[in-house]
Amino acid sequence: MHKLLPVIGLFCMLLSSLHGQAQSSWADSTLNTMSLDEKIGQLIMVAAYSNKDSVYENHLGATIEKHHIGGIIFFQGSPLSQALMTNTYQQSAKIPLMIGMDAENGVGWRIKPAMEFPNQTLLGAIQDTNLIYRLGAAIGQQCRTMGIHVNFAPVADINVNPKNPVIGIRSFGEKKEEVGNRTLQYMRGLQSQHVMAVAKHFPGHGDTDVDSHLALPLIRHSAARIDTVELYPFRQLFEAGIPGVMIAHLNVPSYDTANIPASLSKQIITNLLREKLHFNGLCFTDAMNMKGVTKGRTPGEADVEALAAGNDILLFPENVEASVRKIKAAIRKGVLSEEMINEKCRKVLKAKAEFVLPYATPVDTARLTERLSSPSAKALLQETYAKAITLVKNDALLLPLTHLDTLRVASLNFGDRKAPVFESTLEKYAPCTHFSLSPGASKEKVEKLIKNLSEYNCVILYNSAARNTASRQFGATMELVNIIKQLKGKHIVFCHPATPYGIDLYSYLPMDAIIVSYSHDTPAQQFAAQAIFGGINVNGKLPVSINHYYPAGTGLSTPKLRLGYYQPESCGMNSQTLLKIDSICQAAIKVKATPGCQVLVAKDGYIIYNKAFGFNTYDRKKKNTTDNIYDIASITKIAATLPAVMMLYDQQYITLDSPIVRYSYSLRETDKQDITVKELLLHSAGLRASFSFFQHAIDWDKMQGRLFTTKYTKTNTRKLRDRLYLNPKFTYRDSTFNFTGGEGYLVVSPHFYIHKHFQDSIHDLILNSKLLPQKKYTYSDLGFVLLKDIVEEQSATPFDVYCRKHFFKRLGAYNTDFNAHFNLDMKKVVPANKDDIFRKSQLHGYVHDPIAALMGGVSGNAGLFSTAEDLAKIMSVYLNRGTYGGERLIDSTTIDLFTQTQLPLDQNRRGLGFDKPETLPNKSGPTCKEAPCTSYGHTGFTGTIAWNDPDNQLIYIFLSNRIYPNEFNDKLIKDNIRTKIQEVIYKAILK
Repeated sequence: MHKLLPVIGLFCMLLSSLHGQAQSSWADSTLNTMSLDEKIGQLIMVAAYSNKDSVYENHLGATIEKHHIGGIIFFQGSPLSQALMTNTYQQSAKIPLMIGMDAENGVGWRIKPAMEFPNQTLLGAIQDTNLIYRLGAAIGQQCRTMGIHVNFAPVADINVNPKNPVIGIRSFGEKKEEVGNRTLQYMRGLQSQHVMAVAKHFPGHGDTDVDSHLALPLIRHSAARIDTVELYPFRQLFEAGIPGVMIAHLNVPSYDTANIPASLSKQIITNLLREKLHFNGLCFTDAMNMKGVTKGRTPGEADVEALAAGNDILLFPENVEASVRKIKAAIRKGVLSEEMINEKCRKVLKAKAEFVLPYATPVDTARLTERLSSPSAKALLQETYAKAITLVKNDALLLPLTHLDTLRVASLNFGDRKAPVFESTLEKYAPCTHFSLSPGASKEKVEKLIKNLSEYNCVILYNSAARNTASRQFGATMELVNIIKQLKGKHIVFCHPATPYGIDLYSYLPMDAIIVSYSHDTPAQQFAAQAIFGGINVNGKLPVSINHYYPAGTGLSTPKLRLGYYQPESCGMNSQTLLKIDSICQAAIKVKATPGCQVLVAKDGYIIYNKAFGFNTYDRKKKNTTDNIYDIASITKIAATLPAVMMLYDQQYITLDSPIVRYSYSLRETDKQDITVKELLLHSAGLRASFSFFQHAIDWDKMQGRLFTTKYTKTNTRKLRDRLYLNPKFTYRDSTFNFTGGEGYLVVSPHFYIHKHFQDSIHDLILNSKLLPQKKYTYSDLGFVLLKDIVEEQSATPFDVYCRKHFFKRLGAYNTDFNAHFNLDMKKVVPANKDDIFRKSQLHGYVHDPIAALMGGVSGNAGLFSTAEDLAKIMSVYLNRGTYGGERLIDSTTIDLFTQTQLPLDQNRRGLGFDKPETLPNKSGPTCKEAPCTSYGHTGFTGTIAWNDPDNQLIYIFLSNRIYPNEFNDKLIKDNIRTKIQEVIYKAILK
């Protein structure tokens, strides 16, 4: 193959040559048919606004037609209106118009609604420059979609002056090599989509403190300095063949002492740019209506000077009529020559042959806005914000935050902007109380704030007062300085969502960590919060200097420790395919398979799909949300019991093959004493599936077979006592009693309590039950009831307390617990069921499972309530082989052992406590056929599933209350809703 490479190279050169010849041929033949007026018109690009009325549009159209205008540069408006204007003007143009835009950050920088990408300073923090190429390509794709042929980008200015009023965040930074590399990648990305890139603002607008829109800035540097620094990125771009450059309105006396703008200087354009730097592409002026070039000149005068100096295209002339008139007059006077006009026009036509003619079709307006924000573009947008996050300071390696069970976290938003996404994202990782303070707050308000914050040992400070402009001191204020000083002694994380310059005032204060997110935009808020907790890894570097202590290039790295949040495409998933999940869930709700549900998908450590559907109940009064808490039924086995067993196994408190009598004295002298822990986990202990424990709470002789009711009020308590005949171990209390779980009673449901001694009855029933004839696989809840007892005896801690302290809190799973009605936010809890037989009440925050209910809501087989995100954290521990949040909770070898199949598949498909896919023919299982045999998880009776796939680093969570109002509704199971969703997930994986 290597022998063919020279031949292939020659062939490509030949094709390029033929293409160039075709362009030249069209340009020459077209030029020969044009009048002088038409040639002059091709050298002008007029401004256009698509948010004006028809009078404006008609007037602009008339101007284009009258003066044979060669191009349009669009500014404000909307995608559809701009597309329609483009189509109208192109249709009437004799020679196709060159359409341009200042789309430095994408077309959304100018027109709404359309996707806007981040500013270049933010991009300057990103170390993966291939991402800049991809961004340039995405912006180029946007331009193509809009019929734009020229993007006046990238900005190649080196921003070495913090007081620069016009460049600032539009620059990639202050280090010439970094700016050069990024502008090169941006250009290549643009041109991969056949969009003309135009570098600006030559010879360098970075070190100015005057806005050229208002006056003429002065560049005081020597030619040697400019050549070494400011020209560095431009030189790289010219060598790479960039087809366009924009000349700035700058006074550069080291190159031209005539005290004129560079845009009018022959010394700079012809001598420096053309002859010394060998640039042969199109030269565009900066906007010719700017005060930096028009001041002291009559309309049209500067346009003549610009052409004479060597520019090819006049951008945004102040007065088109005057400009054309004075250009023609200059030709007559010999100031300009027709040969010069011909040469410039031919260059424009050649550029049109390359960038305009091949795409001279009307802009497709169908789904235009949607196409400007494709899923892949959205994913790219998120990646840019995430990879720009910069950690400037990190004393004692505070970030990412670990040992969440030791932290009391508060956030403080200082400023006049709200930060809802930042705050809500923090809540996904740990309990966080939010405070806010506006600049100018009274002394009393500040004192109250400091007092309130005294309860917390970690304060995350979001500086929403930060600004990008030097004229506003970047939003820095002594008020915030004084507040930070008063928080001394606490862990302080300072998040700055703007240009790094604004940190200078605060950088000397006693803060543990300083994060720069560069922007107030939603993705920047989201990823800054994720970075604090390790949802993403951090490796951005400052593109500009804060001060001598924090120069450009400063940036610390942190690892990814927890689940993050990303677009599907960033993790190799197709978001359009995942949308099919929406349809499945909506169809299930429509046929009343469940009142509502939630689906979460995580890939490669990122949650990429998390949606809630339907309502809490069929009355449709309360919509489901992604923070809903569900009764997860048997998933309790792997979310609570298994972690506890694994941790005790790691600590050698239990072994798998030892008889369980060793760990639970109550099993002594029963036929259960020789059962092993392993047999309990495999459901192969010979235990019965379960009992109807509720029936044992009734005194059937006195009740005469009549079921009882427990719903009562204070006024009819005596009547109910006369009617209810309960087992002596069962009782209840008045509804007005302030029940706290003491007094020897356990809550079963509202106004329905059972004596703690009834747990002994449950254990007696289990211990005295007959074993099955053979120890073969029989799914049993009873084994996990016994495992709960083992955990309590071996840890000397109540089961729920052990799980909460050693597992849930360490994960930040603070929406996961037993007895939701006591321990969790009931506003988030979804009702599970209406028990019309025994408890005679709606089970809202009370566990549905009878065993767990009669054991006070805490059991090893059921009883846990959780959210999808908390379950994903728990499943991540397994997928990460025992670690989460920077802590090792379970040994990796233990995870490997418990998640593997233990017996021949024809005997038992399960792992130790985990369910596994069914691989035998003609047998149904919990998963779709695409789930690999290495995957594992569990399903729940209430209509839930939590499943891990280590091969694809995939987590699938489905939560519902399909048993509402009663458990006889099995449509969700019969229709294989959970399995169908899982099939879609696998189809969405990009190959």
